[in-house]
Amino acid sequence: MKHRKVIILLVLLALLTIGFAAVLPAQTGPAPRAVEKPLPNLSLPTLDGKKWNLNEQRGRIVLMNFWATWCAPCREEVPYLVNLYGKYKASGLEVVGVTIDSENTVQINNFIKEFEMNYTILLSVPGSLLSQQKAVPMSLLIDEKGILAKKYVGAVKESVFEQDIKDLLAKKSAGKNAGGKTGKASEQDLK
Repeated sequence: MKHRKVIILLVLLALLTIGFAAVLPAQTGPAPRAVEKPLPNLSLPTLDGKKWNLNEQRGRIVLMNFWATWCAPCREEVPYLVNLYGKYKASGLEVVGVTIDSENTVQINNFIKEFEMNYTILLSVPGSLLSQQKAVPMSLLIDEKGILAKKYVGAVKESVFEQDIKDLLAKKSAGKNAGGKTGKASEQDLK
């Protein structure tokens, strides 16, 4: 019950922020990091009916992109995401797309084919606050410990995504080499 409240609060905060996407430029500076705790687990269905969990991605850099098939800026960003995932997957990048128009799987599948999307697509739950959100794209860059590193509201250039991904991968590699850690969070790290 406690985790459900945290997830609902996280979604509400995200939606409040997303609401400003139409009037705010993309954030290119560092995201505020007042709280150095991992994000609560997010569990969403994949297009093929499986479950995807954020907590299972620990040790990887996650770029989570909220999009819709009808969104023109999303159509601009998707090729960047496809390219970046292909380029950095082996280095520890996980890209996931969360579609907010998940009630029309035929249209989603056509979009995926058209843009040759090579990363995991997640469905928002129909009728949820997330599925009612219309201000897209919005992306979250999450570090290997599950901590929000960057938030982008609005369309973002590939070079901005790439530089931020490279910075996190370098930080992860430096931490692994300096401390001998693998980047996976232990129970002690989560407290």
